[in-house]
Amino acid sequence: MPEFSLASMERILRKAGNERVSKDASLELSAVLESFGKEMGREAVRKAEQEGIKTIKKRHIKAAARELEI
Repeated sequence: MPEFSLASMERILRKAGNERVSKDASLELSAVLESFGKEMGREAVRKAEQEGIKTIKKRHIKAAARELEI
């Protein structure tokens, strides 16, 4: 079961510029974003642990994004 709704994935793909989107495309985007989110999360956790805190904050997400060159 995908973490992100297929309707949301379809909307994102439509906003990217195409009116027709297959269910498979929506499922694949969901899987890719979930994988990417996990990677971002691991990096954010690492950043928080480096500071000696348990709560992931906005700055950790931003630092993770910079680290992963987004």
